[in-house]
Amino acid sequence: MLRSSGTFTRGLGLAAICILGTLACGKTEDPNALMPPDVLQVLVPAMDGWTRGAVSAQTIDVPDVASVVTVTYTHADGGQLDLEISDTAGTSSMIESLAAEAESQFNRVMGNGYLKGTMVAGSPAVEAWNTENRIGELTVLVKKRYIIHVGGTRLSDAAPMRALVERIDLAKLR
Repeated sequence: MLRSSGTFTRGLGLAAICILGTLACGKTEDPNALMPPDVLQVLVPAMDGWTRGAVSAQTIDVPDVASVVTVTYTHADGGQLDLEISDTAGTSSMIESLAAEAESQFNRVMGNGYLKGTMVAGSPAVEAWNTENRIGELTVLVKKRYIIHVGGTRLSDAAPMRALVERIDLAKLR
């Protein structure tokens, strides 16, 4: 039995309590639990020169459970950025193929653009850019758990997509 001071009077020992993951070990939450959508929502940054739309935050369960936050940014020149931040809780079906591709550092140049594995804000990413249509996608894998995806349209290059990811405080992702 635990008293409010954290000492035992009888019952299980501290080691047994720690194994069960109680507060006696200083663990206040399951590290594999999803970050609640409203907590992820706080990570959505402002971006100079861009108007941020309404933020949508939800938990989805198809095909696997994830917390997801989405928002659209618009620019006066017609550019648009669609941001999605997802906590997958490390679900392998959601991250394995992205991790393999992003961490491979491949580079495929095509007649109308490129597709490459790269690093963004210290995390592995896959970046695609179509020069003819001025559209692109950037998907970043953070801590083999979080997926940050930015889709861009009517942009001059991929720089705004990278800049948006770099404005997210990734240190707040546990």
